[in-house]
Amino acid sequence: MSSEESGKKHYVPFIGLLEDYVGRSPLDFYSWGHIAFGIGAFSIFSLIITLWEFYIGPAIMPWYWILIFVIIVGVGWEIIENTIIWKLGIKYENRKDSFLNSFFDIVFVIVGGLATWVLKWIVMDVMGELGRWFYISALIMFGIILIAYFIGFYITNEETKKSRKELGRIIS
Repeated sequence: MSSEESGKKHYVPFIGLLEDYVGRSPLDFYSWGHIAFGIGAFSIFSLIITLWEFYIGPAIMPWYWILIFVIIVGVGWEIIENTIIWKLGIKYENRKDSFLNSFFDIVFVIVGGLATWVLKWIVMDVMGELGRWFYISALIMFGIILIAYFIGFYITNEETKKSRKELGRIIS
């Protein structure tokens, strides 16, 4: 009988290294995916300003609006993920995220967007390089974060296998 069925409080660690804690712990391997989501969203939305400046002239929209778009998309994604995707049955183990996990997922999307904004500032404003170097750098950063996501996925599965072996239940 699980702790949810028995009605007892159940300890949930801050970092979910086991499948049982994915979606309930504030930090799990999906957190890396949310950081990558923030990087990608900022990069795509920043094309609005970059293309405007390239083809038309000085941008009329400040860069902080891009971060506002990223925040809106991050919140919207969490709502969609925990309603529509959950109802369709394609969410991880078909369970909703905890409030704490959803909150941190939004924070990680914002962190990814902020990191990309800092990268944009370094490449385009401080170094004075063209936008293409920003987008190449953002793509590399996105790739590195995705690699971290897959490493986290692997670690989570290995830790789960080890813990189930210790309990005498081997999963294949």
